[in-house]
Amino acid sequence: MTSSAKKIARLAEKSKTRSPRGIRLRGGSLFPTVIIVVLALGAALIAYSRQTLEDRTAADITNATYYLSFGVYVCDQWVTLPDTQVITDLAETREGAKLVAGTPGAVEWQPQVLSGQRRAKLSAVLDLYSIKVSNTELQFPDAINGGATLTEDGDACDGKGGTLSVATWDNLGTDPSQKTSIAELGSVRLTNNGLAVALIFAPDEYEAEQPPSASDVAVLVESGE
Repeated sequence: MTSSAKKIARLAEKSKTRSPRGIRLRGGSLFPTVIIVVLALGAALIAYSRQTLEDRTAADITNATYYLSFGVYVCDQWVTLPDTQVITDLAETREGAKLVAGTPGAVEWQPQVLSGQRRAKLSAVLDLYSIKVSNTELQFPDAINGGATLTEDGDACDGKGGTLSVATWDNLGTDPSQKTSIAELGSVRLTNNGLAVALIFAPDEYEAEQPPSASDVAVLVESGE
């Protein structure tokens, strides 16, 4: 047997007779101490955050009030809107949404109420103005825009053509970019506080802008009135 083979044999024999040793973690008790401290700090932060957050009851959430700005743009100008509800055979007076007196184009609405009625949609706002829309037609009541009925065709807007669409801007959300809908306009969802909504009948090349009441609604949202 060579010397190398003899060394291997001796090491193997020692490993059989050697008593097992306990495993010792480097750092001693430092690691478990760090874990305990982290857990304690986490529990303290959770307790602190619970104490400092506003206590919102179910009633607070149910009674939450949102504001949105609404405008109707026809061909080349904004239509003058009333600041009180237009009462006609077309109007539907339901709880959960109303016009803000003194601020034309501003709408106050309660998200929980309209959601409970499955009416957190643009149709709830259109009802306040007695405006009817389909995918191709826009109909005003007598008190707005002379009661005109506009239909998509090439002769509209002095021959420039007219197309119906709805543009929205979530001004207080994470994505305030413009979103455009061209069908099922009454079903456009009402979402966050400060939403801006423009109902547009204009040539395709028109670049939508937020309604004039958007700045007034921003003040209402900020003041929480």
